Order: sequence, then structure tokens, then C-alpha cells
Amino acid sequence: MKEGILTGTMNKSSPNFSLIAAVLLLVSPSSVNSFSSTTTTTTTAIDVSTKNKNVNFEDWISDARHEVSRTSLEVQGVIPSYVQGTLMRNGGAQWSSTNSNDQMAYSHIFDGLAKISSYEIGSSTSSSEDTNNVHYQTRFIRSEWYKKIQNSQNGIPPGISTGPVLDTVTNQPVVGNWRSFMGLINAIQFDNPCVNIWDYSRGDDKQHNTGVATALTDAPPRAEISMNDLGTLSTSTQTPQTDNMRGYEMFCTTHPEYSKTETGSTYNAGIEIGFNGPRVIVTKEKGSSREVVGRSVPFDDIPYTHSFGVNGKHATVVLQPLRLNLNPKKMGEMGFMRAMDEIDYTRIIVFDLDSGEVVLDKQIDEKIFFYHTISANTGQTVSIRLCAYKTPDILTGENHFMRLEKCLGEGGKENRNRISKGGTFCDITCNLKDGSVQVDWKEEVTQGFELPVTRFSRSSGTDALTSRHPRYVYSYGAYANGSEEYDSWALFKFDMEKLCIDACYQQDSAYPSEPIFVANPDGSTEDDGVLLSQIYDGIRRETALLVLDAKTMEVQATVWTGQRSPMDFHEPSLLPQLGKHPFPLLLLFQVPLAISIHVLLLTNLDEIIKVQSLGMMDNNNNNNYDTGQLVLPR
Repeated sequence: MKEGILTGTMNKSSPNFSLIAAVLLLVSPSSVNSFSSTTTTTTTAIDVSTKNKNVNFEDWISDARHEVSRTSLEVQGVIPSYVQGTLMRNGGAQWSSTNSNDQMAYSHIFDGLAKISSYEIGSSTSSSEDTNNVHYQTRFIRSEWYKKIQNSQNGIPPGISTGPVLDTVTNQPVVGNWRSFMGLINAIQFDNPCVNIWDYSRGDDKQHNTGVATALTDAPPRAEISMNDLGTLSTSTQTPQTDNMRGYEMFCTTHPEYSKTETGSTYNAGIEIGFNGPRVIVTKEKGSSREVVGRSVPFDDIPYTHSFGVNGKHATVVLQPLRLNLNPKKMGEMGFMRAMDEIDYTRIIVFDLDSGEVVLDKQIDEKIFFYHTISANTGQTVSIRLCAYKTPDILTGENHFMRLEKCLGEGGKENRNRISKGGTFCDITCNLKDGSVQVDWKEEVTQGFELPVTRFSRSSGTDALTSRHPRYVYSYGAYANGSEEYDSWALFKFDMEKLCIDACYQQDSAYPSEPIFVANPDGSTEDDGVLLSQIYDGIRRETALLVLDAKTMEVQATVWTGQRSPMDFHEPSLLPQLGKHPFPLLLLFQVPLAISIHVLLLTNLDEIIKVQSLGMMDNNNNNNYDTGQLVLPR
């Protein structure tokens, strides 16, 4: 699924998944009005049926092809002086074919062409301290995939996508043997990173504030974006090559994590494919260096994970009971997400980030499905907190989030009311001494939610909290405060000590994105600060930046943009390294290697998928964790 954090400086402190196909090839490859807020301090359901009309939700999930050049916006209210920098938002903004004669469209919210929205706060030339001066701009990422769709005379190019490409007249998937074949070929050219933005230079004084942001997705593609004009500096179909490369990195999570013990380092978890099959890895990236941390964990199938957790010393990877189904016909008809297979267990792996050793690898019978990690801590035990589900409906169900062919048009509201009510707090606690795992669902909190953040979500070094989970969690929630309508959205502040809603912001027809916490450097409590959220007002039919007091959830400032932006997803960060283009070597051998390995797959598939015959498991069925050797099939 799909978030932003304040970028720049602060006073004192501050499935699109198209490369899944790569495993088949084994490639390398108006007036300004203030919003008021509604506050509640309990989880008691509130009757809002007569108050909330929730109009024009469909605007929020429809094409918005216009772009906005950098312009100054009026601020209503006051943005605190410590809020300095640039907030960027990433998400899809075009799902249909550019050629009006082509009757094709993507059918899933996660497949839209990436478009960046940027709010520069305190960016006036006269005074960088003037936080009530906000500059705004939007621009599509000029990926090769974007160019293909804009220039195509034949509709949307074949590929592997989250949902199927549909014929907009029949509302049926566009399928066929030729399209399936070309989808595999085109997969290695996919470079539309429409999910997240990250700062790989944080804490590196030599590279910091270079004016470059990196856009990400679940698959390896990246794009480097100019913070100045949102121009696309470079795109890639692959992550930077690791210093200790062992195979093809098929995907990595869209939610990297900063090191909690040092600044300037980023960890991520992913799946690497070699001749000895798929393996779960953790990578560490700092400056121009990127390496696999220690050992990798073998698998006989390909798991899907969207996020993971890092505390001071450990990385915790929870592999939910879903595995990719690589049948190209099924993926073409359903999209890769709904095509996934459900298995009977959850697998939890804990990596020691210092030694690189796997210190826990446990299968549990309890099924835990999720997109997003909330926090992770360490002590005598290692704990990870998730926004989780007991069934996979949110990911793979008939009414999963968010099928555009169901959620738009006639019957759209009725179909949206069939979408999951949201996640539940779930703590997984691992005892590294005896290898036991405990699962605790916090079902006292009945409000469903998604896109959770805390004060410490993007902290690193001494700013990180690793000894306990944060007390307060902020997120959006549909079916807000007991409403029976999915379109009733709100921003919530959850108190995890009292297990209740501490406060919330809710307005009729206001659809908020993921909140971003900006800490008050002079504050004394965990909730001293503000939340930033880009909202769409269905009554005004206009997008705005909302600034909320993180303690009370009351509105501090509203910045109207005069235009409409679609639903955005994940969190921007600080500025990555300027001019970093670590991809050309991979691109040189990507296509030739893809073709040659495809031949190997056709002739040696049985040997490749029989992982036990490749020595990946010992005679006692214990894991034989890889230390870096590529094993060729015999």
C-alpha cells in the first residue's frame, strides 16, 4: 500500500509489483474556509449518519493528469515555526490509457502512474523562517513506463500489475497468449515507482540536503527526483547492485528502515532469486555502498511482504501466509495480488544486524496478514507491532482494497462498503532464548485503521525509540467512529496504554492521507508536535494540506491548493545523494541474461524448484542459511 515525511531542516531537531514476472524469466533482468475538528476520547461508537454525507469520494480515485508549476499558496491559520522543509507525497494519478480511442485502464489503485505533490514550507527567499509561506507543485515521474503509456497508440502496454488491465467497455481483463508473453518481456522494463519516497543520505553531512529524493515501490525500480522542480533525474528497473551480490533481487519492501544505532544507514528486506531458489535477505545501504547483511534464508516459494521492522540490534521479518502464484494466465486475469496463494502458517525471522546471524526462524500456526509495520523494540525479547488482519480479504479477497472497476461508477459506493473495516493492532513477541513466539491482538481497539505512523517512525540514531513501543499511534480509518459507510474517513490518535481512541479529526467529505508526525523540539511529551496530511475535500472538490495539533487533533492551519490530487500513499523523507546513478552495470547485462536464464528455466525447472536437492536443507530438515554462494543446478 501507499505514505510522506517532512523533508529539509527543522529547528534544533528534526504490488505494483510488475517485476514479479522476472522470476519467470529470472531476469537480472474559491473562498478559503477553515476545517474544524471532531474530538473523541473513547472507543464508543458515535452516530454520525446524519452528519456525514461523504460526497465525491470517487474524485479521489480518478485520473488527475494535470500538473501544477511551482506556485505560492495562502496559509489559513498558523504553521508552527519548527515546521521547516518540504513535504512530498507519492501516489498514482493516471490509470486509463492516454489515447481516448483505446478502451483500456488499470483496475487497481496501486497501478497508477506515479505523481509527486510537493509542499515547501518556509521556503520564501526573504526568510527561511517564514512557515506561513508555502510553495506547491505537482509532476508525474517521467519513467520509461510513463512514456510508453503517453506515447502508445495501442493502449496500456502488457505487463504484470497489481490488478488486471481491463477493457473499459466490457469491464473484462485484456488477456491473450501474445499479451502474456509480452507482459513477461516488458516486466524487465518496468520503472514506475508510485509508492514511497526515501532519503538515502540522511545523516551523511557530505551528501545531505542535495536536493534529490528517491521514489520507491515494492519491486526494485527507483527514480531520482529533483526537489527543486520535481524533474526526473534518473530511473532504473533495479535496485543498486549489492557489494556481495548473490543473485537477482526480485523485490524489496517499499518501507525501508533507518538504522537505530547510527545515522546515514538504511536497511531493507527483500527476496533474492538465484539458481538455488528464492531467499529472504536483509540489505544495508549507506552512501554508495549496499550489501546483504550476513546470511540469507532459503524458501521453496516466494513470499510477499510490504514492510518489516528494525530496532536497535535486530531486523524482524514477518512473512504472512501468502505466496506468489506465477501462472501468467492467472496473473493476467486477476492481477498478481488476487492471484496469490494462501498457505497454513506465518513465518517469523529475526536477523542480528551486528553479526548477520539468523537468531530466530519460527513457523506459527496462527495466520497474520498485514501491509504495515507500526514499530519494533528490543530488550529481553524482540517485539514487532503490526496493523494486521486475521483473514487475507484486504489483500486477496473479491472486495480487497482498492479495485477501481468496483469502486467507481454505478454501484461504487455499495461496493466500497464491502471493503474491510481496517486493521487491528497485533503484537508479535519473540523470545530469543527459548525460541518461543507470542501473538497478542489488541482487540479492545475496535476502530479499524491503516497507514499507521508514530513520532518515531522515521527516526534514527539517538532519536530512535527501541526500548518500548510508542504510546501514541496515528492513522486514517474508514467507517469512522461507528459509521456504516466506508467513505466516512477520519484521522485517529490511538493511546496504546489505555487501548482507546485518544482524539480524532473528522469532517464531512474530508478524505485524509497518511499523517506525518513533526516533533516539537521544545516539547516534553511524546505527542508534542503536529501532524501533516494531504486531504481531499469532496464538498469543495479541492485538495489541501492540513496541519493538526498532534496532542488534540485540532486544526492549526489549512493550505488550499486550488486543484485536485488523487489518493496518495507513502512517506517522503529527506534528500538522497545527488547524481547517484548506480544502475548502468546491471542494465548492460540485464536483457541478455534474462534470455539465457529463461532457457535454463525451461530445461532445468524441476531441479531449480526442488530446493532440498540443491542442499538448501540438511538431512534433519534444519535451515542451511546461505553465506553467499551461488549454487548451480546439477
